[in-house]
Amino acid sequence: MEARPKCPAQKFTFAVIGGGFTGTTLGVQLVRHTDPSCSVVVIERMSLPGRGLAYGTGSDSHLLNVPAKDMSAFPEDQEHFLRWAKLNYDRDVEPCRFVPRKAYGRYLGAILSEAVLSGGKRRLCWMRDEARALAPTRTGEIEIRLRSGTRVLADKIVLALGNFPSSDPSLPGRALANSPRSSPNPYFSNPWSDTSFEGVEHLGSILLLGSGLSSLDVAVELRHRGFAGTIHILSRRGLLPQSHRWHGPWPNFWNERSPKGVRGLLRLIREQLNAAEQRGVDWRGVINSLRPVTAQIWQSLPEAEKRRFLRHLQPYWDVHRHRAAPEIAQFVDEQRSHGKIQLHAGRITSYRENGSRVEISYNQRKTVEEVGFVVDRIINCTAPETDCRRLQDPLMTALLAEGRVRPDPLFLGLDSSVDGALIDQHGIISNSLYAVGSVRKGSLWESTAVPEIREQVYRLVQHLVSTSGQTHHIRLDPGREESRPTTMARKSALPNPEISIEPMSIARVDLEVG
Repeated sequence: MEARPKCPAQKFTFAVIGGGFTGTTLGVQLVRHTDPSCSVVVIERMSLPGRGLAYGTGSDSHLLNVPAKDMSAFPEDQEHFLRWAKLNYDRDVEPCRFVPRKAYGRYLGAILSEAVLSGGKRRLCWMRDEARALAPTRTGEIEIRLRSGTRVLADKIVLALGNFPSSDPSLPGRALANSPRSSPNPYFSNPWSDTSFEGVEHLGSILLLGSGLSSLDVAVELRHRGFAGTIHILSRRGLLPQSHRWHGPWPNFWNERSPKGVRGLLRLIREQLNAAEQRGVDWRGVINSLRPVTAQIWQSLPEAEKRRFLRHLQPYWDVHRHRAAPEIAQFVDEQRSHGKIQLHAGRITSYRENGSRVEISYNQRKTVEEVGFVVDRIINCTAPETDCRRLQDPLMTALLAEGRVRPDPLFLGLDSSVDGALIDQHGIISNSLYAVGSVRKGSLWESTAVPEIREQVYRLVQHLVSTSGQTHHIRLDPGREESRPTTMARKSALPNPEISIEPMSIARVDLEVG
């Protein structure tokens, strides 16, 4: 049973639920671009601002998948992270370097500290807690009910929930193995739980389900934790992310007259790839030229064509669009060349526990021949779940049950308007409940990487400011320098400024010298 409220609800102009990259940058931007009467609270169940799963790692081996020059939190100041990294991480860092994720997590903590110092604690509060339910009030605000029993009131609420955990893939025979259990469970659902890596130095073989970027990160972590055995990576198509590599520019070739079907678009892209090859331009330049217009392309497709893309082309798009840092790709190539990482393509047909080990059988993709191997542990590294109906999340479950939100037609997230306002079960667009980040994948498609999310945050701040009666805000214009942060360009007198948050506290935000 949850605790009963012990004090009156605190009132804010904006409440941001979720404090990973998306929620942190949204909170910072709202403070920077609103007048002093505006107040913002960011509610996050993890202890450190901005980290989330992506940037909460403690390993220097986990690298960003985007070069430093493209990782600024502020689209109006695209060298902001690069300047911070030179002052606070490595003065010799190059624009195209792939910096460790934990350094980027420090950066996010630093920009939040900066916002608190410049705006004051009354303007930006960080609450370590978990939102469980929302309820409208008679006075027009929305009440947020938290796990601790605390209540928060806000005029407008933004869901910045980040990626959801992966669902367990179908493994025929696993349910039978789970009941009753006489030995430790060799299957691990969460690749970033500490238990997934406990005792790996004593194991001989491990299977990673899924072959995306998460699998590569887990493979790196396994070696870091002392695992010396064989790493098997298995997915339906056996595709690994391509590597980042320097490439020349390629002009945008898509416009409103371009094909509105998957086959036509594929043909158009292939024509451009051939033309680029003839001019000595790497294919990466062609794919990157589509990045600024990906949302427009996605929105131009009829729903049937979107489904066709998801069914046939998404895995191929993902491995070419979401690429690995060169160092990570080189590590995987070397491991594969020595047989230490083995890649498999197919569909699992049988999961059978034999003592402490697991016998896996699968149909090979090309030959449909059933083959198998035996492993000591299985770690689920498949893509994050996007169908909100399948989540075990109290807030999302409550919102869906009450009809305050609805899934998008493709079940890639939540249905939302062009401004990010959420749409309820009756098709009514909310004027107080918004979403940003991965839950908008159904309407924007690319909605997980920093360059795309920071633009989303930027536009959402414009909308929220214009509809909330804020009159003394700074005009958001990427071509202008007027809203560029200044204090962060100087090295702080406090090395590595961070936020230290007391559990369940909303009253204090203190600086910690790291």
